[in-house]
Amino acid sequence: MKFSSVGEGGGSVADYYLNNFRVSTPFSPGKGINDGWHASGHNGVDFAGKTAGAADGMKIPAVMGGKVINVFKNNKTAGNAIVVQGADGRVYQYNHMKNAPSYKVGDTIKQGQVLGLIGSTGRSSGPHLDLKISQGGKYVDPLKVIKSIQDASLKKNSGGVPVGNLKDINSEPVSSKGKASFPSSWKLNQATKAPGYQTYKSHLNEALKSGKIPADWVVDLTELVGRESTWNPSAKNPNSTAHGYGQFLKSTRADYEKKTGLNYNNPVHQIIMMAQYVKDRYGTPEKALAFWDKNNYY
Repeated sequence: MKFSSVGEGGGSVADYYLNNFRVSTPFSPGKGINDGWHASGHNGVDFAGKTAGAADGMKIPAVMGGKVINVFKNNKTAGNAIVVQGADGRVYQYNHMKNAPSYKVGDTIKQGQVLGLIGSTGRSSGPHLDLKISQGGKYVDPLKVIKSIQDASLKKNSGGVPVGNLKDINSEPVSSKGKASFPSSWKLNQATKAPGYQTYKSHLNEALKSGKIPADWVVDLTELVGRESTWNPSAKNPNSTAHGYGQFLKSTRADYEKKTGLNYNNPVHQIIMMAQYVKDRYGTPEKALAFWDKNNYY
């Protein structure tokens, strides 16, 4: 079974881990943590649900491809676990899986391939993934490794993405299909100073692969997202239930999750659902922007 970036939390494996979990226990090798469990330190990072128990049954995609070098079943400490020798030279160990791994030593794993589901087997106080990464026999911080993978992905995409995407933050689109049709695209002029804009472009790229967003909508839709959330998928309105790229209200989110079968917690899905909402209510993002100019919302 392979991890699908379209169906699971964001545009990459790194996005999936960074967007869908909280760190319940940080990387702290040799330095005790006063939590009753890690008095001698913690050689990995515990990824738990954003609320208690929420991670139970969530997929565990491989951070890096490689070969399986060890499998644990009902181990007293690790529970059900799998160890992968990564193609990057690091060793990745995934502990406390819900079920015994279906892989065997020698199997080849691709980056993003689902290894199993999060559980609470072994020495565990609740559903979470204990991810340990080592290099040259020394443990390294999994969060830093994951963030470096995300940075590499963004760098790869920063020079341009498929037709209809933006070539650069403040330049013309890749092709004529991506021309801004709305005259007052003032928000895009602020994109260079928006911390989340590069991540948004990565999410947009994944959303376009769904085939549900017309290529000639890209610039105008991006202007609209910028006005609503400054390209921040976690943006919240303190005065209402509006949040996310498209600032969907709770009721709108429920309606469009039901209509599209997507999950608004996924930033890529937020863009797809926003495009569908624009289509349903206005027909085009150009018309949505015209409404926004008059009313300060869409």
